[in-house]
Amino acid sequence: MGYGIILLLLIVPIHTAPVDYYGPEYDNVPEIELMDDPTLNIRTPGASIDAVSNVLGRLPKWVSAEFDAIVITGSNERLSEGSARLIGKATGVQIEATSPVDALYAIHAYLREFCGTMIAWEGENVPKNGDCMRPKEFERSFNSPKVRYFGNPCTFSYSFAWWDWSHWERFIDWLALSGFNMVLAPVGQEAIWTELWSELGISQKGLNEFFPGPAYLAWHRMGNVQALGGSMTPEYLESQLELNKKIVKRLTDLGIVPVLPTFAGFVPNEFESKFDQLSYLHNSCWKKLNETYSCTTSLHPQEPEFKTIAKAFIDKQTAVYGDITDVYSADPFNESPPQHVTDDDVTRMANAIFDGCTMGNSRCIWVLQSWTFGYDGWKKSTVKSFLTQVPKGRMLILDLQAENRPLYKEYEGFFGHYFIWCLLQNFGGSTLMRGNLGKLHETYRDALTSESSMAGMGLTMEGINQNYVVYQYMIDLAWTEKELFPHEWIIGYAGARYGTRSPVQARAWLMLLATFYTQVGHEYDPYKFLDNAEMTEEEQRREVFLYLRPKFSQRIRYWFPITILDKLGNAFSLLNRTLNGNELFRLDYADVMREVLQNKLSLRIEFMTNGYALADEKMMKKGCAQVEEAFDLLDKNEVHNLSDWIIMAREAARPKTEADAFERQALNQVTLWGPTGENNDYARKEWSGLIRKMNTLTMPSSFISTTRNVGPFSVTLFNRALDTIRRKWKRDC
Repeated sequence: MGYGIILLLLIVPIHTAPVDYYGPEYDNVPEIELMDDPTLNIRTPGASIDAVSNVLGRLPKWVSAEFDAIVITGSNERLSEGSARLIGKATGVQIEATSPVDALYAIHAYLREFCGTMIAWEGENVPKNGDCMRPKEFERSFNSPKVRYFGNPCTFSYSFAWWDWSHWERFIDWLALSGFNMVLAPVGQEAIWTELWSELGISQKGLNEFFPGPAYLAWHRMGNVQALGGSMTPEYLESQLELNKKIVKRLTDLGIVPVLPTFAGFVPNEFESKFDQLSYLHNSCWKKLNETYSCTTSLHPQEPEFKTIAKAFIDKQTAVYGDITDVYSADPFNESPPQHVTDDDVTRMANAIFDGCTMGNSRCIWVLQSWTFGYDGWKKSTVKSFLTQVPKGRMLILDLQAENRPLYKEYEGFFGHYFIWCLLQNFGGSTLMRGNLGKLHETYRDALTSESSMAGMGLTMEGINQNYVVYQYMIDLAWTEKELFPHEWIIGYAGARYGTRSPVQARAWLMLLATFYTQVGHEYDPYKFLDNAEMTEEEQRREVFLYLRPKFSQRIRYWFPITILDKLGNAFSLLNRTLNGNELFRLDYADVMREVLQNKLSLRIEFMTNGYALADEKMMKKGCAQVEEAFDLLDKNEVHNLSDWIIMAREAARPKTEADAFERQALNQVTLWGPTGENNDYARKEWSGLIRKMNTLTMPSSFISTTRNVGPFSVTLFNRALDTIRRKWKRDC
């Protein structure tokens, strides 16, 4: 593969004593004295002198013309608290910032406030000719914590699985314009691992049984799956490595710290059979997948070879990218810990991962997701034993869902380790509308002002292209030291998003804020937009038929009066008359109308099931016809299309003969998610084409076939009929 590193192939079996895998350069590695660093000293890659101008050069020329001078005041050698200042004068606008991404955040803030312009991840509102309305003299200051992090391993499968450079280039520009300075970069690592495992004697068959297809790589990297979806060709692996070279190069040009992988212990099954005198941990099967596709194997951290493999991998990785980062990710026990793991195993694992990383890079800082602590119910004593094996300042913990369950409070501020307060918000990339801006304000401010080692803010959604308003609010919240009142902020947000302002638009967004984006109990309505006396529904939607499989005893239930839905639909329909040509408005309009139509759909499903309860076959068939009609309307309403996902998957295939296999994986991920629906509907998407295929043509017919002989309704039989049709459709595509 041309990495410029020559390693000795392993041609002898491993014994209980440490084996010299790679020759004398790896012998007698000196012990590194590690000291706590209370300042969280993170080295940054040297940003390009043209970092800001290069991003602006990909926008219309009028954007650059708005700014007279952009001055970067920081040294860009270490991450520091974010700071930027806009200074408006009669002659023009000047920017002073500590780093290129700080300056770019200020530029985007200026464009949104004064120019009716917005650059989002799913599209943009940037006119060819700008018309900025600013005071002759003004000043704006922005300040943020040291770390602004982006990345959840799942996003790289649920949203980024098939992306090429054109997608990544635009997305990295968005990251920079949002002020992020640390980004997860796991793409392409399988090419490096393939070379390493091959040199350790693992056969191609062994590699095929280890690596899954591209749609499932996120869960392979966290030790959950193997082999699922089929193997990847050398050509595809090489293409992904080349892609990540571009990603990492662009990140480092902007001064953004890439977070690269280190060894978390997962090994091919063939490794265990080949080197059977070593000890191993056998991880639990994940999400009901069988041993072929899950139940992965980890090298026991007590084995010296663990650290040797870690060093070898980092050496190879550094040869590919250069010495551009000290920050590495590893998640050894995510959602599938070994059944008989002991506190001693946990302690040894933390030691082995960190020591192996420092053998590869003596400045290693380990980024760890805290998710497993809460999800797998770790005891406080176990978490403490695990975390305290790593010196303070050498681990950065992602409090992955801090908006809902801040684990830093449960685990004593992670026992002194620095952590990043993260907004998760989304699972599987599903597109249901929800969020709570007021709660975000409260919980984030609480963490920021508490006596803790919070180092920054992060976005860790499982999928993008949903509820953008929540994430833009979180980004802005991280960049302001003042109160950011949602009901004031959201008016400006809508103005930038659409490039217009009107009373109808303001009222529509205030209704959205008071309903979908205040997802709490009816006792809390700080904006007094709703009449509390009307709010009799439960806090959460009990069931959403489009998002989850129907339970026919329930209707969709919201945490606000459903009469608001028609008002929202009317307001957005009125706006649609003038804003239909706006890319971002069309996305918002589709979201709102989906909720309006879905509420009507629930009434039709209720009619259909009433027919069943009354043993009225004519009523059942009429209800089914109405349900089909509602699903057709939903399908036509959507902007995102299943065909786009499939086309991207097919185009990513290397060689092109793999296109059919990639398409099958793409379809499986957003439907059955597993060979037999082990993670059914988890990554459901409300896309045109998918709604029709997966609902219009399946749900009513499944209901009819299940209830043909009227008797007690069986959810099991209904799901079985539904999945039979869906599996056939998947094969036919």
